[in-house]
Amino acid sequence: MGKRIKDTYQKHLFFYIFANVIIFWVISLQGFINFELIGTKFTELINHKSIFLILSPIISVVFNGFLSNPIKEILVFWRFKNRLPGCRAFTKLINTDQRIDITSLKKLLGKFPEDPSEQNRLWYKIYRDLSNNDIIIGSHRDFLLTRDLCSISFVFILFLIPIALVIWENMNTKIYYTIFLISQYLLTSVAARNYGKRFVCNVLSLKSKEKYS
Repeated sequence: MGKRIKDTYQKHLFFYIFANVIIFWVISLQGFINFELIGTKFTELINHKSIFLILSPIISVVFNGFLSNPIKEILVFWRFKNRLPGCRAFTKLINTDQRIDITSLKKLLGKFPEDPSEQNRLWYKIYRDLSNNDIIIGSHRDFLLTRDLCSISFVFILFLIPIALVIWENMNTKIYYTIFLISQYLLTSVAARNYGKRFVCNVLSLKSKEKYS
């Protein structure tokens, strides 16, 4: 692949982080959401070679590293055990995608496992064989990107809401901002969950197209 999948979207994470920082900063200055000022500041970031752009890979890596991968999975899938969708690949997800030729997969793989851990191990083995496929690379990237956006959104909730409650005076602004951050987390969580399931199904779909003896 030439470089890691995560390396291909670090700038996306940075702009997401910076957009949220700008929104928080503008509200702190104005006492309300000034969309014109937010747009101006974001445009300045894009159009000028600022120190923030130079440091964007470092900022993204550090900010995204606050939470471990297991915590990120919990935030996305809302499960403490058997979090990854691969744990349900052969008992549930396989039946949700019409592109998957289940008969062909059974001939290729034999009896499907039912234990969640075994399901994930088998699915991961199939994924490794197909990991250089462009469709799989794109699907994996979409999942990792939205998973990381979800975890960053949760970090914003942990840090920015308490600060806002302390330093901001307008109660309505506090309420609307809290709703905004929680909504942002929920939306990215649902997106990551859906992309994760699609990633699993894409792997199974491609595998089912293989010829069997």
